[in-house]
Amino acid sequence: MAPAPRFSAEEQERLIICAAIKAIEESSLLDFSMSAIAKLAGLSMGSVYKFVQCKEDVLIALATRMYQERQSVFKKVLALPLTTPERIIATSLLDFSKVQMYNFDNQLESIVNTEAMMKRCSERWLTQMIACGERCQTMFQQFLQNAADSGELTSGSRDIEEINLGTWSLSVGYFQTVRLHQCWHNDLDENIDGINDEENEKNTLVLAADNAHIRTMKRLVNTYDWQQKISDDDIEKVCLHLADAALR
Repeated sequence: MAPAPRFSAEEQERLIICAAIKAIEESSLLDFSMSAIAKLAGLSMGSVYKFVQCKEDVLIALATRMYQERQSVFKKVLALPLTTPERIIATSLLDFSKVQMYNFDNQLESIVNTEAMMKRCSERWLTQMIACGERCQTMFQQFLQNAADSGELTSGSRDIEEINLGTWSLSVGYFQTVRLHQCWHNDLDENIDGINDEENEKNTLVLAADNAHIRTMKRLVNTYDWQQKISDDDIEKVCLHLADAALR
């Protein structure tokens, strides 16, 4: 009789994921190796390849867990006792260190959302990541539908798709480009001027109530037919609610 495996499938998955994170932190998203993951996990290469078949699978698996964590945090934000416009703004005002799983989140997101990556990874992992994104999209869609059903969005269901697309695109455009560039700029400043890295990270991950992105989001949201449009005072209130919920 063959000896029982040292670890269950769930334990092996956890070991591989933790080892992958460490392997990437010790090298980079491009330079880590499958052998390094096996060594750090204390598993055979065969055990690793049963879980992930290539480096692309590793990155997609990590990204899926990153998106799952974001979804859980956004769910908390959407449950705050605020109006719907205020909760839309709140998703950009929360402290993004609360949704950060790895110190390479931004780079990982840029890499996995490419055609080349999706072509090279296993269908199993790609399906999981896509399903995670669809669940998040459905959550926001239902959130807006509830506002239409209650009469808070007085135009009804007519504008839901447009609101969802517009606010999502604005947020993605900001947090995947401007914020990422600011992070690079802060890293450069730190190397030149010795600026404190922790303070740079805080400045990057938490937006002020009067940040240009927040002002733009407010203007976009207020173009739609809400019973109560959002004001500067409302934005300050949102910040307080997020702080009370330990989300800012």
